[in-house]
Amino acid sequence: MTRPAIRRLAAIFLGAAALTACGGPGTPLGPPSAKDILAKPLHAKLKDAHFIVTGKFTEQGVSVDLAGDGELIYKAPGAGRFKFQTTVAGRKISYEDISINGKDYTFSDPGTGKWTSRTTTSGLGPASFSGVSDFKYVGEENLAKGKAWHATAKDKDGNAFEGWIRESDGYPLKYLIAQQSNALTLTFDKFNVGVTISPPPASQVVQG
Repeated sequence: MTRPAIRRLAAIFLGAAALTACGGPGTPLGPPSAKDILAKPLHAKLKDAHFIVTGKFTEQGVSVDLAGDGELIYKAPGAGRFKFQTTVAGRKISYEDISINGKDYTFSDPGTGKWTSRTTTSGLGPASFSGVSDFKYVGEENLAKGKAWHATAKDKDGNAFEGWIRESDGYPLKYLIAQQSNALTLTFDKFNVGVTISPPPASQVVQG
C-alpha cells in the first residue's frame, strides 16, 4: 500500500473515530449538566422577570399559607424583590424584601414602620438560583410555558432548591425553595417588561 493510500485510510479512520466520540450523526445530544442548566438564566437574553409566590410556613406547629409576588433583574449587578402576605390568628401580616448592591432591605407589617438594612452576600437575586453544590439533574418536564429541564442544588448557605429552566431559551419557569417544614414556590409569568428595583428612601431605613 502506498503512503498516500495509507494517509487517506488514516484520515478516514480518524474521522470515523471523531464521529463515534461525538455520538455520530443523528445521535441526540443529552441534556446539559445540572450546573449548566441552573446557570442558563444568567446567560440568557433576559433583562428581568416577574414571579408569583405561593407557599407554607410552619412555626410552633402552626402552618399558614403565603401568597405574593416578586421580581428579578438580570442586568449587572442584578437585584431582587419579593413580597408576601399571610394571616395568623385572624391578623394580616405582610413581609417585603429588596436586595440591591449588596444590601438587604426588609419591611414587616405590623412592625416599626421602617425598613431594616443589612449588608449581605446572600441577597435575593438571579445568582441566588444558580447553585454552588450538590447539583443533580432530575429530568425533563412539560410545564404550561414550555418544556423545561428540572435540576436541584444547594445555594451558598446550604439551602436546597429546585429549578425548572425552559429548554428553548434558558428562562426560569419555576423554583421551589424548601427549608425544614417551610416551602416557597416561585412561578414565573412575565419576562423583559422593564422592571426597575430601587432601595427605599434613606429616611425610611434603619440599620439592622
